[in-house]
Amino acid sequence: MMKSLILTAALAAAGMCGAHAQSYTIRGMAPESENGKTVYMTNAQGQTIDSAVVRDGKFAFARDDQGIRRLDLGRYYTGFIAEPGTITVDLNDLKRVGGTPQNDSLAGLLGRMQKHYEALDKLWADSTLTKAEKTERGKANGERYIAQVIASYKANRNNFFGVSALLEIAYNLEPERFLALYQEGGDAVRSDSSLKSYKKAKESELTTSSGKPFADFEGTDSTGRPVKLSDYAGKGKYVLVDFWASWCGPCRQETPVVAAAYEKYKDKGLEVLGLFVWDKPKNLGKAVKDLHIGWPQIIDSNNTVCDLYGVQGIPHIMLIGPDGTILARDLRGEGIEQAIAEYLR
Repeated sequence: MMKSLILTAALAAAGMCGAHAQSYTIRGMAPESENGKTVYMTNAQGQTIDSAVVRDGKFAFARDDQGIRRLDLGRYYTGFIAEPGTITVDLNDLKRVGGTPQNDSLAGLLGRMQKHYEALDKLWADSTLTKAEKTERGKANGERYIAQVIASYKANRNNFFGVSALLEIAYNLEPERFLALYQEGGDAVRSDSSLKSYKKAKESELTTSSGKPFADFEGTDSTGRPVKLSDYAGKGKYVLVDFWASWCGPCRQETPVVAAAYEKYKDKGLEVLGLFVWDKPKNLGKAVKDLHIGWPQIIDSNNTVCDLYGVQGIPHIMLIGPDGTILARDLRGEGIEQAIAEYLR
């Protein structure tokens, strides 16, 4: 399942850096219905570092630190950048954070983000457009939005707002594009733990991209017997590899598509292999039965294969050629059969 790119979630995961503490205050507003409840401030690790009680629809903090933080009041939340000055936060409205230079910039980015996702919702609700037209326009809108965020990042690549901007688009960037932007960053970017994780994943994705040989790994089958990817891949047949989990709704939606492709091409040299990831081994049997899956499975018992391939979200489906060369990655929907048909006619 694709990991959500809502900026406030990225802010919560972002790291902090800086040479010394700097004073700031927060003047916050919250719904009157939340009077008497507690606003929690969390750090990069999700640990609570401070709290304040809402009184008469207001709350306040005074601290000496810097970095990217998150405020939580039940279903009301937002991220902000701790920097010198008086920061204003209104938990009634996600994008109403400001008062200091980086937080004013953050408010602008949050506003653009909100408009972008509202435009996408409107696009997909338009019954006058075909699915292909929606996909094409959605892709174009996404590229325009990414270009705007990249411009914001390039102008702020030495501060925490730059970190939050790059985190907002990191998931959707091709490895080469992300790594180039990361290399342009200053200390705040280079020391951020979330961006370091993205860097590692993008590098792994690059080394296992189309045209590269598959990377082998060892897991277990449903009986606990050791089994390797190389037991199937590189053995003279095309292998469609499906990274999935029992709890993943989109994975379940792709299963009939994979099954149809398997039935159509199995006599022409296609095999399908499931990689059961980010799940408990005991959940495999029921999921296979419920979904009528008829191809072998490897359980990623050591939680290594997604890191090996830089997979950041599932389902992730790739096609490996007879000689072990990766032919295509991140296949979905109609693209699955289209990729197979290119080689097996």
